[in-house]
Amino acid sequence: MDRVPLSNIILRALIAVLSLALTVSVGTWWRARQDLQIVTAANASVRKTLGDLMVAITQRERDIDRLTKSPCNADERSQ
Repeated sequence: MDRVPLSNIILRALIAVLSLALTVSVGTWWRARQDLQIVTAANASVRKTLGDLMVAITQRERDIDRLTKSPCNADERSQ
């Protein structure tokens, strides 16, 4: 039986460990990337909803201001 030098065994073990570490790190990176894409999409949805709410609130405030300045409202206050 031929003897394999110890340095070859160590080299093969090191390559196996580094390959496994690289596979795990790429998998972790890929999962984090997917999570970031999900959060980014959710953030865009929240921003759009918040923008729509701000527009609606501004419109309601204008309606309230317009109604409080109307002549009919001034007559009601004087009574």
